Amino acid sequence: MPKSLLLLVLLALLPACRGRSMSRCEVVRIFKQQNLDGFEGFALGNYVCMAFWESRWKTDKVRDSSNIGKDYGIFQINSFKWCNDGTAGGENLCSVNCAELLNDNLTASINCAKTIVKKEGLKSWDSWNDYCNGRKIKRWVRGCDFSQGRRPAARPHHRHRHPLLAVNAS
Repeated sequence: MPKSLLLLVLLALLPACRGRSMSRCEVVRIFKQQNLDGFEGFALGNYVCMAFWESRWKTDKVRDSSNIGKDYGIFQINSFKWCNDGTAGGENLCSVNCAELLNDNLTASINCAKTIVKKEGLKSWDSWNDYCNGRKIKRWVRGCDFSQGRRPAARPHHRHRHPLLAVNAS
């Protein structure tokens, strides 16, 4: 394969590998599928709220940490303590490369977040303390379909839609 054709193919695949900003209901569905609802006693809305305030649900977000290292992905997981990006003295307590936290497959991010919550709780995230803890959390999941993209079955068509308009023909 000529180099120019290979380069075009690789460039075409690049957007599929990069992260993006997800919708609220998409985040709800994925978090629910990955068993975050009720994880360590926290309702699903807590995780959705925290992820919004951390990254605006952007899976590829990276920012310099206010402490040491950088923060990665939808949960803004810190490289000094939780993931490996080569930060000197980093602990990598999630045993994951930070780059794995930057794509639309949220498995690595969610697994690492679960590790953090098990060790420190959601209080590990300042945004959860500031914007989610003690607030109305159900609103973060309200109106989202948890059924993995399936739509409710259509209602059968009735000749007389309103029961008061139906006439007994007997």
